[in-house]
Amino acid sequence: MSVDWNALLSAVRSGEAAALTFETEDGSVIRSFRPRERLIVLGGGHIALPLCQYAVDLGFSVTVVDDRPDFASESRFPQADAVLCDDFPAALRRLAVTGEDYVAIITRGHSHDADCLRTVLEGTFPRYLGMIGSRKRVAAQFDLLEAKGYDRALLDRVHTPIGLDIHALTVKEIAISIVAELIQCRRAGTSFRSKSAVLTSEDVDLPLLEFLARDPAPQGPDAGL
Repeated sequence: MSVDWNALLSAVRSGEAAALTFETEDGSVIRSFRPRERLIVLGGGHIALPLCQYAVDLGFSVTVVDDRPDFASESRFPQADAVLCDDFPAALRRLAVTGEDYVAIITRGHSHDADCLRTVLEGTFPRYLGMIGSRKRVAAQFDLLEAKGYDRALLDRVHTPIGLDIHALTVKEIAISIVAELIQCRRAGTSFRSKSAVLTSEDVDLPLLEFLARDPAPQGPDAGL
């Protein structure tokens, strides 16, 4: 089997999805390399701390935003790829949310949540958009936004209350419920693990891939990637 390792290396370096297909006795096996998806956490409070840690462990590139210097600091979120101290709408405009991003709105107050939601809705709708808040308060907020002309179909795509309903109570449990929902969104449409012929790699050994691009002698699914 011939593999264009240079093309694979170029795709991975560019943050694009790439894949290798191997033939086995039982059929084809696909080794899929996914780019690091960006999770934008709006609000640097207590839930953001474990959420950032869990999301990084799952391979997300995390950006944390808060308008308070004490909460938007690299020392508070050492695992994050970026920490922004800015007004939420301004930060969102700087970040330029794309359709592949994940956005979690968990600010310290409903007015800030509403500001974040309005700003996101005015741009490209992300792959995942979740917002904290009680069902009653969120429903009233959505009705108000719809009356102001916001698309109800987009509002209905917001995951709120944020996180899967696992009866979470503690800060860490709530963070786990959120990352569980991120995983559910990430894996939507994929086969169950026991039936899937796709092996997904979130962490790419770049030095090994660079070596293979220079000397493509090793072949097969056990080449080390």
